[in-house]
Amino acid sequence: MKRETLHLPGGMSIETGKDWNGRYFICYAKNASVIVRTNKEVKQFLKLSIKTTSRDSLDSWLASLAAADESKTQPNQPKNQALSEELLQTGFGPECHLDESDPNHQTRTVI
Repeated sequence: MKRETLHLPGGMSIETGKDWNGRYFICYAKNASVIVRTNKEVKQFLKLSIKTTSRDSLDSWLASLAAADESKTQPNQPKNQALSEELLQTGFGPECHLDESDPNHQTRTVI
């Protein structure tokens, strides 16, 4: 996956991407860089004042990333559409049982 970058005034920039553990941010500022995982850590490292154009652009960029991540994790169809009521209540419905007409019904696993 390609990294996304936000350039801020004063030589500050933030790169972000996703790995097995989720979203990560690489922040560059004041001759230092850190790798962090949360929006709160990004804001603490950059120390941008509230109600500045830099902070507003950072907040909107982080919000757009969160919205994009949320849209990717939601399935296109409802989760509970094809599940029986018994499975939803107990976690073990008729979908979990093999039908007696199934060729694998009484088959043992040989390893």
